[in-house]
Amino acid sequence: MNQTSARPAIEAALRNPNLMAAAVALSENRLEDAEPLLRGHLRDAPTDVAAIRMMAELAARVGRLKDSEALLRRALELTPDFGAARANLATVLYKQNRFPEALENLNAVLAEGGDNPVQQNLKAAALGRIGGYEEAIALYQELTTRFPDHAKLWMSYGHMLKTVGNQNDSVAAYRRALAVEPTLGEVYWSLANLKTVSFSDDDVAA
Repeated sequence: MNQTSARPAIEAALRNPNLMAAAVALSENRLEDAEPLLRGHLRDAPTDVAAIRMMAELAARVGRLKDSEALLRRALELTPDFGAARANLATVLYKQNRFPEALENLNAVLAEGGDNPVQQNLKAAALGRIGGYEEAIALYQELTTRFPDHAKLWMSYGHMLKTVGNQNDSVAAYRRALAVEPTLGEVYWSLANLKTVSFSDDDVAA
């Protein structure tokens, strides 16, 4: 297998019926169907980085974060330019509260892959966890400008503004999230947690 590019493995996966079946099972959250397909394939092709990444995703979904990390590091050892695996690794590291390592991998992915709002959102969250509030807020400002109808982005932006004590703008961001998605209950909880917001009759009804 080509040791520097993930493309051959990904293209081969698209032609492999077992891997395609495993991918469908993963997309439908049928993990009990996906796992034996992936294990069987990896017994025959232990260096197939596409299959390794899929197994890592499965492990992460069931909470086996260390196993997922080990699999993703193996995929990157085999194919260092496998950006999707590195992005997954960043997420797994974030979930383990290893924020500087997550940022290191996110920066590498964004340097190669360019403009990816999902990864930028995760980067902003990780920055907030290590005190990089100014850069995180700038990222959220950019993302909410580009994606004004994404309620959870506004909510995350509100969380970050609250963290730095900018309560008025935090409330405005939370309110914008509710304008986009009135059923996003976590925002109401966040507003209540500020202990300075009075809910209107419309809020109570919602």
